[in-house]
Amino acid sequence: MTVLTIDTGYDGDVNNIFAKTTNGATVRIGTVSKAPYHSFVRFPLTGLPGNATISQVRLLINVGAAGGAPHLLDIHPYNSDGQADPSADAGDPCYSRSAAGTAYVNDDTGLRTTGAKAFTLGGTVVADVGNAKAAVNRFSLGLHEEGDNDNAASITALDNGSNIPQLEITYTVPISGGIHAQVI
Repeated sequence: MTVLTIDTGYDGDVNNIFAKTTNGATVRIGTVSKAPYHSFVRFPLTGLPGNATISQVRLLINVGAAGGAPHLLDIHPYNSDGQADPSADAGDPCYSRSAAGTAYVNDDTGLRTTGAKAFTLGGTVVADVGNAKAAVNRFSLGLHEEGDNDNAASITALDNGSNIPQLEITYTVPISGGIHAQVI
């Protein structure tokens, strides 16, 4: 199996009055001054072979400031399938698209503490990443705090320069006759 780790190429957050921020050192997930924030991250899939058979997808992030004690993280495909580009969206659609579709991670407590976190994405993520590779060669995720009512956590963003969000994809590729190569 091969593991491909992809740095985010675009990230940011947007609040419920649709103020979108894409040039900060951190992005917020949860409530700040009574305004809930949703976050989004986009990953280029150019390094993933078109014939890859994906077996696992994980989101790697660094939590710089923990959310409150009841903070529950949800991770969704951006705009229900992960193919839309959050950089092209204004604040209003970006806010709703960051919490759309069936969750890959539902009600996780991981943002209640600081440090490096790895979330194994479930549900339809394997098919969604494959479909996004074929259709648009990028994959986007939306993150939000369940209920939009708890103190925000913040994660390190692209403009910070280090510890930025990454997508980790485990896959195999066929070498011939349907046999898959495994790199260990």
